[in-house]
Amino acid sequence: MSEDAQDGLWPHFVPLWEDLRAITPKLLLAGGYALFLKQRWLTAQARTITTSSRATLVDDMGIAFTAVTVPTLIDMTRWSDVNPRVTKDFDFIVSLELIASEGDQKMFDAVLAKHGFEVVTRNARWQFEKKVTADQSVLLDFHAPSPTEPRADLRVEKRRVKPGRSLGSTGIHGRENPEANATELHPFTFTYRSLELLVPHPLAFTIMKLMAMNDRWHAATAATSPEERRAEGSSARKHAEDVMRIIAMTTRSEMDLTETMLAALGRTPSYAAAAQVFAESFRRDDGWATIAVARKWRNDDFAQMRGILNQWFTPVRATSS
Repeated sequence: MSEDAQDGLWPHFVPLWEDLRAITPKLLLAGGYALFLKQRWLTAQARTITTSSRATLVDDMGIAFTAVTVPTLIDMTRWSDVNPRVTKDFDFIVSLELIASEGDQKMFDAVLAKHGFEVVTRNARWQFEKKVTADQSVLLDFHAPSPTEPRADLRVEKRRVKPGRSLGSTGIHGRENPEANATELHPFTFTYRSLELLVPHPLAFTIMKLMAMNDRWHAATAATSPEERRAEGSSARKHAEDVMRIIAMTTRSEMDLTETMLAALGRTPSYAAAAQVFAESFRRDDGWATIAVARKWRNDDFAQMRGILNQWFTPVRATSS
């Protein structure tokens, strides 16, 4: 089966990503699709490493690339489940400068229209939808960091980051995401099937996932119907599994930057909140997230990954002033 057949988002993602990055080269891909493509990229490297440690080769899709060894924290040959988690949407992180720029907003608007993405009215310009078939859609969410100080060229209303001057029905808003504030620091760049991709550093990515996981878990516990509890609980577990995949796929170069990231993040409110979530859900053997995902990994590998998380989210860092 071809990779396009397995990944129905790819044909819609590539032209959109290329056109939007032509406007803002620092655009980041986050969420489940970022993990999906990073895992696909790592798998592509692994397919050819047995043939040559460094050579220009052609993969099973006929795509030429240079195969190099890419050490990760947990080698993929040790994973109990190597199937990437399929997702149905894109999560893009945009800069505050992009949202504040009327010129960039107009260009963004034109690209979204060109590729068939229309605003989802209930989510007021931070979410767009492309109808693929009568009963199938692709969703696109725009996330933005929280402004750290008041700005005349930006407004924040109901968790939406908006231009300072209303642009009416033009352009985008960003769904305010305080955990995205550090995603511009040392993103990981890789080229998959000739497309350059930028995803957040694992520490910044983990902070986002821990908070999303926590939101869904609390929604599950507060739900009043069994159906809602199951749906929210399932979403919380998927985010917990994503946390572990982020750690497992951390490359040596990313690990080398961890102390730099901790120095930048270790005293921020988002880091402190994520550290608290980790303490409640992962640090303890009987934490709900530990119980939910431990069975998916070898015992020694899971212990190593949880040890890395413990190093990243220590109480001392989280509470220092």
